[in-house]
Amino acid sequence: MYTENNRRNLLPKLIAICGLLLLFILVINAVQVFEKEVFQPPTPKVGVKETRPKSVKVEAKEIRPESVRRRDALDTKLWPDGFRLYRYYWVGGAVVYVAEMDRDAKNLRFDVELANSQILRRETITGATRRLKKRGIQPLAGVNGSFGIREDSYGRGGMIFNLYIQKGELISIPKLIDRWGYSPPSPWGETSFGVTPDDEFLLDAVYLNGSLQIGEETLKIDAINQICDSYCPVVLYTPRFGTSTLTRRCYEFTLKKLTLPLTGKYTSRFVVTAVNPRGNSIIPSDGVVLAIEPRLATHWYKQITKSSTGVLDIALTPEKWQTIQEGIGGNLRLLRDGEIEPELIEFARGRNSSAYRHSNAAHQHPRSALGFNDEKLFLIVVDGRKSGYSLGMTLYQMANFFNDIGIKHAINFDGGSSSALWALGKIVNRPAHPFERPIFNVALIRTREK
Repeated sequence: MYTENNRRNLLPKLIAICGLLLLFILVINAVQVFEKEVFQPPTPKVGVKETRPKSVKVEAKEIRPESVRRRDALDTKLWPDGFRLYRYYWVGGAVVYVAEMDRDAKNLRFDVELANSQILRRETITGATRRLKKRGIQPLAGVNGSFGIREDSYGRGGMIFNLYIQKGELISIPKLIDRWGYSPPSPWGETSFGVTPDDEFLLDAVYLNGSLQIGEETLKIDAINQICDSYCPVVLYTPRFGTSTLTRRCYEFTLKKLTLPLTGKYTSRFVVTAVNPRGNSIIPSDGVVLAIEPRLATHWYKQITKSSTGVLDIALTPEKWQTIQEGIGGNLRLLRDGEIEPELIEFARGRNSSAYRHSNAAHQHPRSALGFNDEKLFLIVVDGRKSGYSLGMTLYQMANFFNDIGIKHAINFDGGSSSALWALGKIVNRPAHPFERPIFNVALIRTREK
């Protein structure tokens, strides 16, 4: 009787176990199918013609590196000569969107656009491209560029921390300092991309050599249109910053009768027309404001008075940057002549122990970047923070992937939820947020003026 009861009790348990095993097998198969659909090219069924959206094309007989599972050509019917748009599926579990421009394309050029046409405040890439179209400029692709602050208690509703040059005007350049929001002050740190008048591409750490000569004394300028504080005690504010300096307790001097705009190689005489010891001066449309941090200002407040005259000098280094027409900064150079920066390799190996303030660089996140080789310019976005679709990349992984697809030089732009690639009329990637985040400036591929 005891044995019979045991057998009767055991039968339901065996059935339950078999059911659980079957369910487990079905779940595993479902996961494998899902992963295959997301990260692998589908295998056409025998006798059935594979169909894809008309805007997506898998190139025939494509030779691709082992790190790429698939490359789709997007919106091919909209491509002008010299322009291409691709979506890559990386083997490490990320989806990468790349807009390419042939450097010898006579109908295309690189350009930049500042959010709302000034340093303060932010704007979406879609909003910026809409403004450009109203001015008769036809953008083809744009990616979010520089780093900065989104807002603060001073009333800055966003402002960039990097170099920015547009149509030859020097609009922003920081002091290279190692603190939050900035990059290590080295050739692989605060890196900027620029285009010379003869279309040469440059990628360098750029330094401001600026000064005011007043009588027999010289005052060094640390930055243009940046935050004035103890780290950066002397800042020059131009009309491209906004309506006022938004400083607190800085000693400020309004300079007029000088030539505007500022450029990478600049000399002009000036006259001091106003002195303000409280900060937050109005920036005149025909002048600039010199702000000095209080501890340094005690000497200069006695030397600079209303009606004082002097000379303002600016000379960017490296010297080639003095004639740059379009320039935009990011942080951390990724590739140099097809080689990953040695500091970046050490940075990844030490999990950022060499630059702990940038700890997210050793983790997979959404990323944005610009790259180029002898033939092409690339605007790139890596999607991330979306399990089952795209996890993102570390900076080292991104540099390695860029090298695989033929990029020889690359710079890292602001990433995370800001990472977005606008191309051919829309945002083509899937940003980490369900909406397009306002950003500070845009790196562009656009049609050239006729």
